[in-house]
Amino acid sequence: MKVYNPKPLAPVAEQMLKDSGVEIVGSSGPTKEDLIKDVADVDVIVVWLSPNHIDKEVIDAAKKLKLISRFGVGMEIVDVKYAQSKGIMVCNTPFSNINSVAEHAMYLIMACARNSRIVDTKMHSGEFNSIKKISAVELEGSTLGIIGLGSIGRAVAKIASALGMRVIAYRGHGEGVEMLPLKEVFAQADVLSLHCPLTKENARMIDEAALAQMKPGAFLLNTARGGLLDEEAVAAALKSGRLAGAAVDVASSEPIAADNPLLTAPNCILTPHIAWATSAARVRLMDIAVENLRAFLAGKPINVVNL
Repeated sequence: MKVYNPKPLAPVAEQMLKDSGVEIVGSSGPTKEDLIKDVADVDVIVVWLSPNHIDKEVIDAAKKLKLISRFGVGMEIVDVKYAQSKGIMVCNTPFSNINSVAEHAMYLIMACARNSRIVDTKMHSGEFNSIKKISAVELEGSTLGIIGLGSIGRAVAKIASALGMRVIAYRGHGEGVEMLPLKEVFAQADVLSLHCPLTKENARMIDEAALAQMKPGAFLLNTARGGLLDEEAVAAALKSGRLAGAAVDVASSEPIAADNPLLTAPNCILTPHIAWATSAARVRLMDIAVENLRAFLAGKPINVVNL
């Protein structure tokens, strides 16, 4: 059984697969042409976040392909429907990063509320006294709006509720959370946090029109997918003061492009898609991913998303 894996695995994980009779095929280069050549003779494609999507062209090039194994959760880089039409299973690693992403989201919310980016910069430049004039916001009693109340969204809601925040949401379900139409979430949220998958329907959903419906002075958080934001519109809202702040862990292209408008927008905290990347989450992801492959080899596939 040949498995294409473009990134190094933990030594223990790699040995477990080899002990199961797996031959690991590495990447020969970064381009889509390299990928098409690499997968020609493999049974399994391991998918990490990459500019090279596993689309119809790649799937058709992999003549022996039986399984696409996503090391992660989001499936926007895999043509799941086409894989299903070819009888190819697709699996992912659910639940590996719930706590990590939720905690990172709350860290970003607190950083926005306390103007941490500005405070840190001024402190390092020796402006001790001027820092005391910077305003901050208490979260208790404020309203958190969540778009996408799935596993991560519910974990964020739980933490926010413990801080005394009122939690409202659009799409999904969860105890103690008031579900509202999207326009009401926009209108009522002091903090808006995105936790939904990226689809063709919701791409760039936070655009100029959406921002105009939000409370003046609200905070915007995105730890989901960069494509959910119209980044130019968000940057403009930050410059005008319509948004008091934003914190973004994901960009429309990654690594973030040098001309991304969020890089120069005021009151915008950026992190490099690391919300998921705690040591505990990395271990869970690897354990689940390896178990997915071993289960498939045993004829008992798990965490399949297209059956």
